[in-house]
Amino acid sequence: MTKRRKLLFAGWLVFNFLIILSIVLYETGYTIEGYLPAHGEKALRYSPVIYTSPHDKPERVLYTFERGGGVTYYVVWRGENPGKPVIDKLYEYIRWLFYGSGVDIESITVYPENRTVTFETYSHERVWARFDGLSCSYDSVSVNGCVKNGTHVRIYVATWNHEFSLLPQNGTVRADIRIKPMSPAEYARYAIFRRMNESIRDAVYRALVIAAALTLLVNMTAYYMLFMRGRQRDKTERGIK
Repeated sequence: MTKRRKLLFAGWLVFNFLIILSIVLYETGYTIEGYLPAHGEKALRYSPVIYTSPHDKPERVLYTFERGGGVTYYVVWRGENPGKPVIDKLYEYIRWLFYGSGVDIESITVYPENRTVTFETYSHERVWARFDGLSCSYDSVSVNGCVKNGTHVRIYVATWNHEFSLLPQNGTVRADIRIKPMSPAEYARYAIFRRMNESIRDAVYRALVIAAALTLLVNMTAYYMLFMRGRQRDKTERGIK
């Protein structure tokens, strides 16, 4: 095979890999629409304004487009801080096991066509709110002044694990955060597919069950290998004598 054919063959393999990867990512919820100029402008136009503690600012905001027309903004923190060192370390360890990263990522989805925003608030309850040029409303709650320039919803971090609220929170300041489209590498790196389909609480329960089952299995096996076989060997030796 000539050098030119080898290069063409290698290029063909790379092309096939990228096509297959794109299909797999799309099926799990990722699209590259955020990189299209018009979509990028829409994402910036409707990006939420985040208010958080000055000592706990996010590192970045990554956005993707949902198939239903929404723009999802993933707010990325270095991690979560429950405030108790032992619990903090254990929680971070479990996040590393499940997501491959200790970072905390919370999502906010905006639907520009019907001017709706959704996110998780206290106790992981989901809020669906409508917004206009001045106010936001959901259930029986109405919040005046929660929209900047008619399109940017003001959202406040309300808890240590970065759940959101439309109601202003004491001690929060506006966080100037870099916003950019989420790349396929970031989508895979942050395990976004897992984060969308299973909460960290479910992950902890699942990890605890698996850990308990494995602990029982390992110890029963070790007990059998060290004691039961030893006792059997002793009986055999006494029988021989």
